[in-house]
Amino acid sequence: MRIITHFRSDRGWLLAVVLVTALSLGVTFAPAQAAPAQDAAPIGQEQSQVFNDDLTVRSGQTIDGDVVVYQGDVTVENEGAIRGNLVVYSGEIEIEEGGVVDGDITSFSGDLQIDGVVNGSVSALSGDVDLDTNAVVDGDVSAVSGDINQDSGASVRGSVLRGPNLQLQLPAVPPIPGVPGIEMAVPTAPQPPSAVEMFVAFVWRVIRSLLVLALAVGVAVLFFAWRPQRLEETRIALVERTALSFATGLLFNLFGLAAIGLLWITVCFRPPAVLLGLIFAAINLAGLAVAGSELGLRIERHFKVQWALPWRMILGIVLPGAFIAALWVLNGCFSFFAFIGALVLTSFGSGALLVQYLKLGAAPGPAPAPLAPVPPAPLEAAAAEPAPTDETVPQNRPDRFADEPVAADDFTTLSGIGPVFDRRLKEAGIRTFADLASRTPAEIAAIIKWPSERVERSDLIAQARRRAQGDG
Repeated sequence: MRIITHFRSDRGWLLAVVLVTALSLGVTFAPAQAAPAQDAAPIGQEQSQVFNDDLTVRSGQTIDGDVVVYQGDVTVENEGAIRGNLVVYSGEIEIEEGGVVDGDITSFSGDLQIDGVVNGSVSALSGDVDLDTNAVVDGDVSAVSGDINQDSGASVRGSVLRGPNLQLQLPAVPPIPGVPGIEMAVPTAPQPPSAVEMFVAFVWRVIRSLLVLALAVGVAVLFFAWRPQRLEETRIALVERTALSFATGLLFNLFGLAAIGLLWITVCFRPPAVLLGLIFAAINLAGLAVAGSELGLRIERHFKVQWALPWRMILGIVLPGAFIAALWVLNGCFSFFAFIGALVLTSFGSGALLVQYLKLGAAPGPAPAPLAPVPPAPLEAAAAEPAPTDETVPQNRPDRFADEPVAADDFTTLSGIGPVFDRRLKEAGIRTFADLASRTPAEIAAIIKWPSERVERSDLIAQARRRAQGDG
């Protein structure tokens, strides 16, 4: 019922969450809907494509048609051949001695090392071209934003052009999946892994998942040891503005991943991509500590147990983290659900950090009422009143300042109380469970900055009474 009431009061943010989630799922599943036509008959020359992977044309292997590689290196070994044009976006190209490319070579953001035969032209944009001793290029060699290094034995039958004002050959238009008449050929048929390779890969995924989970727990413990007050304040912001925190974190993660991916595609911008990735990971790991702290508190309330704050936070991280890691270890389609789970879990915490830091959605609290001025005592009455002496002070009156100070109780053992609230209560003179149980919800709310209704719902007074009576 409390969840329904909360979402009714935040319908605008709930609508934003639904729209952003639907958009992200649509973008995720869009490539899977456009499957290539299997029964399309090829017209003209075939074209092979490789996405985010390296291509090696081994000795004695021949690829017929054009080859387009997106984000990957290409190596043509001795007696290997490509019977068409070669276009590479962001990747290195190496034609070894005895390797052959019958068409043109076009490179975008990558170096070329040629020691074989190219029966066409070579064009490079933002990359160097090295022509070794045995290199033979039947056409022109041109480079923009790069150098051309030609050994004495290299043969270029066309022109060698350097400079920014060159007209490079436009790459062939990549085939559009699902359009009849264009066939996507596979350069190399992958061999199925053996049982030993599958087992080794499985063990390696388990080790990596455990390392990532240990890193998340370690960062959470450091966050708690370094800034316990900031951690508790951010957790409160997550509770009070849950929908806003999730929407903010989801937008931050989606746009952050897109920006890092765009920078990483271009080789020149990989250093800033690494820096941005480290900042992105740090914010999400710190946010995971916030989400784990709140999740551990909810688990504690559900099972009616008591844990110290660090262990409660660790439990809130390990339980969902182990489930996400298990999905990722299973690989295949389960990896997608692991990604969605990690995205959702970290979005809550990272969004709460951003909401707290940027002060998003924080309504200004009511101004404190001014204190009424205290009228000064009349001078005549003060002068007429005699000063107390040892004779006028009753000897049998107990001196309360001579008593030993009462030992303070640990309020963090109560559900809903963290180090910040513990400090505020003790600064207000509430040091024991009995003191806390004797206060009203309004008094406690004024001290820890909560609404009175929330203090009543959290059952703080009843918890303190049970602890004072020794029942907790």
